[in-house]
Amino acid sequence: MENNSESLIPIESLHDGIYRLVVPLPWSSPGFVNVYLIEDQDKYIMIDCGVAGDVEFDVLTNALKELNLAWTDIKLLIGTHLHTDHIGLSEIIRKEGVLLGLYENSVDYVEKYNDWKLRFQDLADYSKREGAPKEFLENMKLIETPKFAGTLTNPDVLIKDGKSPEKTTKGRLQAIFTPGHDASEVSFIDNKSKILFSGDHILPRITPFIPVDDENSNTLEDFLESLEKILPVDKTLIAPGHGEIIEDPNKRIEQMILHHKKRLESVLKLLGEETLSGWEVCEKLFPQRLNIMNKRLALQETLSHLQYLKNKGLVVHNTDNKYFLWSKAIRKYS
Repeated sequence: MENNSESLIPIESLHDGIYRLVVPLPWSSPGFVNVYLIEDQDKYIMIDCGVAGDVEFDVLTNALKELNLAWTDIKLLIGTHLHTDHIGLSEIIRKEGVLLGLYENSVDYVEKYNDWKLRFQDLADYSKREGAPKEFLENMKLIETPKFAGTLTNPDVLIKDGKSPEKTTKGRLQAIFTPGHDASEVSFIDNKSKILFSGDHILPRITPFIPVDDENSNTLEDFLESLEKILPVDKTLIAPGHGEIIEDPNKRIEQMILHHKKRLESVLKLLGEETLSGWEVCEKLFPQRLNIMNKRLALQETLSHLQYLKNKGLVVHNTDNKYFLWSKAIRKYS
């Protein structure tokens, strides 16, 4: 690990022409995002870039200089998913002539990335029907697009599942579509080193939160299927979007699957013989005092697990009343 006096960020050389740059974020948890550089022919591919800002751009520029590189050496910036800490800086970097690659469905979500009031509109409506209190809903109406999100426009390169990013690489990276944490989340396997770049899909110490938009969301099932999809992939290490390199890939994936299995069991146990709103289930599942942002994440996490159980026929979602209500499904035995 090298400490650069100019960029002031750690730079770790992995192998086969791959570097990990640990870039600070303007909040405490997670406080850093991993930016990766992968040598490809005579240029480099960058995976993720951090939040928007002149200081953040200077930090990355100085890190490149430490590696005797310039923006002209970066032929493609890949965003693993449409979250500000991973692609916020992308528009500024594109002004340096670097192409941006995102998963092909990303164009459906660009408008909501740029307009957080629009982004949270469906969730606010859904949360109200799930029994969320007035102050929680009022706070959601106040959410505005943060400056560190930058502005996103349609990507130059649309990445497809199972393919290398078109027009720019010759097969070193292969995309694996891994939705769940985000609808456009994509991971990449490096065919040379067998390192898997996982974005936020697989993290070393925490599991990423699973969002919902409305009562038809099926994001937890998407997420678990994406984890199962990664299990048989030939890989040596996982290079995550946050935290340290994961040296036992399948063990970590199995831990994450088990985590959600236990949470699903907890949700079923909490319901018992009761009929509860989604908000009431959330209060029981996360009894600790949470700030308003973490409460919003907790509610989405709760609802994603309830939706999964509903789709498996284990719980019933009654949407005929003023508030949506959840209860255990009645099992019939012949």
